[in-house]
Amino acid sequence: MQVTDHIHALKIPFKLLVRPGKMLDRFVYAYLIYGDRICLIDSGVSGSEAIIFDYLTKTGRDPREITNLVFTHCHPDHIGAGQAVKKQTVCQTAAHLDACPWIEDVDRQYAERPIANFHDLVAGPVKIDVCLKDGDRLDLGDGSVLEVTHTPGHSQGSICLLFKEDGALITGDAVPKAGTAVSYTHLTL
Repeated sequence: MQVTDHIHALKIPFKLLVRPGKMLDRFVYAYLIYGDRICLIDSGVSGSEAIIFDYLTKTGRDPREITNLVFTHCHPDHIGAGQAVKKQTVCQTAAHLDACPWIEDVDRQYAERPIANFHDLVAGPVKIDVCLKDGDRLDLGDGSVLEVTHTPGHSQGSICLLFKEDGALITGDAVPKAGTAVSYTHLTL
């Protein structure tokens, strides 16, 4: 759904295995910033590229217009479809330098932070083209800019992205909804 002049939010459902035989319904948001080109923020779990590409097509855009894929952090529900998105769009990927090792080596991430159905959530590793740090500005190609703020806590490499053009801050699991467990990306206007 369109939430600002340029930003569209996609709620992506998935299931998290909490113990043998017990699945928990969860969701994560991916954001699309429409301009001359398209920036995708977070890719959802493995298979989410179908939801993202279908939405783009329904709104009159082409998935190949995605030129940037920015990860707010390295957790499976945010990077899972990254490999497929990058392969099908040839976009440039970006993440905080502390998140890059776990995104580029998902076996390492699983070894250091095992999640029962990790390999169902993550299709595979993603080569990061741009390792971000606090204060970086990511040019989206049409004069639009994402300003990067490093916000470690939820993960070492968590970032928030300020899109001043629409007065929006995408917080990547840094600001949970009251009374809920964190497992989604927020947009604050």
